[in-house]
Amino acid sequence: MKVVIFNNMLTPYTARLYNNLVARGLDLTVLSCTAVESNRSWGAFSVQFAHVVLPGMVVRLGPGRFAHVNRGVFRTLDRLSPDLLVINGFYPSMLAGYLWARWRKRRLALTIDGWAETMPQSLLHRLIRPPVVRRCAAIAVCGKKGRAYFEECGVDPAAIFEVPLVPAWPAPSDTPDFDARPWDVLWVAHLNDEAKNISFFLDVIERLAGQRAGLSVRLVGSGPMEQEALERLRALPIRLLHEPSLQWHEMAGVFSSARILLFPSRWEPWGLVSNEAMQCATPVFASSHVGASDDLVLSGVNGLVLPLEVAAWSRQIDALLDDPERWRSWGTQARLAALSRTLDGSSKAFEQMAKHAMGHAGTCDSACDSACEMHGGANGSTI
Repeated sequence: MKVVIFNNMLTPYTARLYNNLVARGLDLTVLSCTAVESNRSWGAFSVQFAHVVLPGMVVRLGPGRFAHVNRGVFRTLDRLSPDLLVINGFYPSMLAGYLWARWRKRRLALTIDGWAETMPQSLLHRLIRPPVVRRCAAIAVCGKKGRAYFEECGVDPAAIFEVPLVPAWPAPSDTPDFDARPWDVLWVAHLNDEAKNISFFLDVIERLAGQRAGLSVRLVGSGPMEQEALERLRALPIRLLHEPSLQWHEMAGVFSSARILLFPSRWEPWGLVSNEAMQCATPVFASSHVGASDDLVLSGVNGLVLPLEVAAWSRQIDALLDDPERWRSWGTQARLAALSRTLDGSSKAFEQMAKHAMGHAGTCDSACDSACEMHGGANGSTI
């Protein structure tokens, strides 16, 4: 079985999964709309499979969302001639892939990390999503919320496969204890409000600094609100370290250096930083808008899922920082939860999805169209 994955771009974490799939024997080529999107700054990473980048243009649609229009989709797919084409979204280049699969009578599947709250509601998506989903013989999602979304759209549950995201780097063999971590609170994300909600983070830190002496904050990221964020934080009686960007292979040390990761996003299809922090035994405080919330991040077990209320966040952070034993318990459970989502496990789930796709024609019939339209279009962090 020859498989082509058609995505927006390669990332260090998807490349790690694809490398493993190839090592396990899958005949895989990855076709990308671009080498890298403008909001990414990864360094070099290993690619052990055939990779083709199409020429074309990109349009930014919103936080973390880009539409690609590429040339040569049909010509390239004809040359690659996959038995199974796996698309990663619903914008123009992916639609060209869908049309190619119909025209050439090849199996089609979808891999996506969105869920109900992150799905676009545009007229375009309402029109195009039902026929594309109906044509797909299998759908790969990264968690429970993605599964629930497609089941509500009428997709056969047996055609939905959970393929957990895995970090680009393996978990460290050991992690520092509470007292060995120099930073109380960690932020790792773009410094914007539209998706990542940096203003809320700043409000929480300001309140926390007023009730807790000696607070320490590590801030990793850059973005449109970088200057404002630094001005507000530097005005507080806290110890602060800001790093605009780090390479992905440095992140194990970053997550192991802090006691709590704050993740108050307004819009987040999944949130891989949750996996990264938790495999370093760092509890995560996340908003309910994060895809990993109530799935990987379990409130009161390995972190907290909280409404976006400043007082609640500051109170809970303060309480956990004063309770090392509870922190150790949550950190242990966080690490166990993250480590249960293994690279081989995700690879096996992808292989099962591909095998299912080769044996079935589609996920649902025309009866699911109205449900698909009701729930809007489909999206993910890579759309």
